[in-house]
Amino acid sequence: MDDQGSPSHPGGQRGVATGPAGELRTRVLGAWDALLALAAEHDRLGPLADLGSWPERPVLQRLLAQAGGGPGGGAPQPRLDHGGDGQEAIRASLAEARDRVAAALEQTAARPGLALTELDSALGPLPLLTQIHAMGHELALAALRLPAAGEPALPGPLADAGVAALVDVVGALAHRQGLRARAAVWGPGTTGWQFQADEDGWTTSPCTLTPPPGVPGIEGPAAVVLSVPVGRSALPALLTRGDLRLHRIGGLMALAPLVEQVPGLPGGALLRRAVGVVGLLGRLPGVR
Repeated sequence: MDDQGSPSHPGGQRGVATGPAGELRTRVLGAWDALLALAAEHDRLGPLADLGSWPERPVLQRLLAQAGGGPGGGAPQPRLDHGGDGQEAIRASLAEARDRVAAALEQTAARPGLALTELDSALGPLPLLTQIHAMGHELALAALRLPAAGEPALPGPLADAGVAALVDVVGALAHRQGLRARAAVWGPGTTGWQFQADEDGWTTSPCTLTPPPGVPGIEGPAAVVLSVPVGRSALPALLTRGDLRLHRIGGLMALAPLVEQVPGLPGGALLRRAVGVVGLLGRLPGVR
């Protein structure tokens, strides 16, 4: 074990997908609950519409069918009618999406092999449970797109789930590229998350110390870290003001092959700046 409590060699681990299932469930559903609370407070919900479960596009149906979990994946059947007021229809679709995610998590808990089945995504093959967990990043980005005055802000569960998802997927991609790499994101609004990857697997874990000793990474408020890809914050200004700090940039250089070879890399805007390549906006793929 290293000084952060993570295995020094990831072995056959698959990040959060082989971590504590109860913690993953709490984090994912906590993010959905926080998003539903935000939706109840706003009346301009357009940025959230694509996250909902709609009759023509039930959330997770494609992935679960591809994984062999059945056409509905054991999730509640779509209610098929989100009619009425447009904003209420979006709220209903989000509530249904949350229910379907909860049911899918129950199914993966009962069938561990299903959870680790690698399925297509916009970033290439990733385990089913990795993709479900990655929704936290998508939810956080959508919440940041809601009309708001002032600095970006996110409820704690959404911010932490967004950072955890970002770190886990970057670890997955580092593993897939055969990179031996380690990096972290920490700061106000998040527990702080780190990954360690090699050709055999990757681990994703909370930072028990912040900053994590000797670990390359990005330090800053979770909402600020996540706001860069949605254009809410200008990266050069954030770095100049010290709102974001890059640590051990030489270690971050190990991730250079990712920003060069993986379109749509989550957090890519930050990583590209860290390795001296400008302009990539990162976003996790939608999970459908």
